[in-house]
Amino acid sequence: MNYEQLLYVTELANHHTLQATADFLHISKSGLSQSISQLEDELGVQLFVRSHQGMTLTDKGEELLPYIKSMMAAKVNLVHQASRLGKLNKRHTIRLAYTNTFLKPMLTEFLKADDVNATLMLKWEASSTIIEQVRRRELDAGFVAIDSKHRADLLGLKFIKVHEGHISLITSQHNPIAKKGQLTTADLVNQKFALFNDPYNDQLFEHLQFICGPLETVARLDDSWAIYTVITELNAVCLARDWQTRHSTNELLTTLPKINLSNIIDDQFTMGWVINPAAQLDQFAKTLIEDVNKQL
Repeated sequence: MNYEQLLYVTELANHHTLQATADFLHISKSGLSQSISQLEDELGVQLFVRSHQGMTLTDKGEELLPYIKSMMAAKVNLVHQASRLGKLNKRHTIRLAYTNTFLKPMLTEFLKADDVNATLMLKWEASSTIIEQVRRRELDAGFVAIDSKHRADLLGLKFIKVHEGHISLITSQHNPIAKKGQLTTADLVNQKFALFNDPYNDQLFEHLQFICGPLETVARLDDSWAIYTVITELNAVCLARDWQTRHSTNELLTTLPKINLSNIIDDQFTMGWVINPAAQLDQFAKTLIEDVNKQL
């Protein structure tokens, strides 16, 4: 018994004549008849009988037909499942992480990729966490923002610089400081701060408090929409890297006024990819990183 014989039975039951069935299956009429006879001999049951309607199923043939179709479906399912498992074995996972607001360019380029056998594991982490996870090879690569005080954190890792940027103070349109060209420490004392969760930003904020005195924090968040909402609803301000903000998934955040703080703090940051040189990136990961850089 084989799959072809089972197929011949189901098609003969549909077409009712040997000639019509043979034509449909693109086989000879004699070959079809012989295969049916061999199956009947093997089962010990007559499946078809000639009648004025052509070839019709016997009562026993009618009773066995559902089982025959079930066996065929099981074979098809087996093939599909085996194919799926085979493809899964060929899939590779790309493990990337990004610092605040940088999801959009990564996901956009991944969706354009031709390699459908790749699984993207993409998550937000603080820059310091990304660096340590790349070092431990828990990530293939990560996009970080780092200042001069923390460049030593990259020791032993490969860093691909993408952009030199600045920390800006993002504020609402209605905040009086939005119209000022340059801020003083006195301007900052009465502000409500919404902060992105980031140890490097926290240290910068602590330095700002050392200069200005205690500053009020109303929220610590990871999401750019949440930051935008707090800024606009509570008339708060936020320390954020201006270039990164332009790539935020929340386009409204990019419309808010940004004030330069270089007269008060060291506001420079370098943004780029951190990679463990001991880990070999596959070609898909390399291409994805190159495509993200081109978009930027």
